[in-house]
Amino acid sequence: MLPEIHANLLVNDSQLGDSLNQAVHQGRRGDFGLLLALISEDARDLPRIDEPKNEQGEPDWRRYFDLPAANPLYANEEDALRAPQLSALAGGLHQDSLRLLLAMRAEPLRVSDRALPAEVSGNLNPRTLARLDGSLKTGLMVQPERMLDVLNAVHATA
Repeated sequence: MLPEIHANLLVNDSQLGDSLNQAVHQGRRGDFGLLLALISEDARDLPRIDEPKNEQGEPDWRRYFDLPAANPLYANEEDALRAPQLSALAGGLHQDSLRLLLAMRAEPLRVSDRALPAEVSGNLNPRTLARLDGSLKTGLMVQPERMLDVLNAVHATA
């Protein structure tokens, strides 16, 4: 299902051509709202010009903005040892100590790196599911024939 949905997802308003402008000029408020709602609101989908890269070639925004290390996504052996201690603190109503330990190192989001539970994945939009699967390609498609149409239209109006 994701490949055909991905083909219909909009990343940038340039993919709409001039239909957004036509909706404004013709007073079609419903179409204008629909077209804007179809554009992705995820900032990670927008193209970047000068983004820092890590060893894997992916953007490293934590280093760029000097942010602390990310909270773990998956549990490891250390978390299995911490779980009884955190449970004992919660059971003994030692909320301040529990908050301090969780602030020092938050609990992982998932027990393992396998698929998300259905309760979580059922609430995600198709673009986020594709990003988690690794099948999302965020680059804008190059359409030289579209650029020629735009240049011809500008030349005709000049």
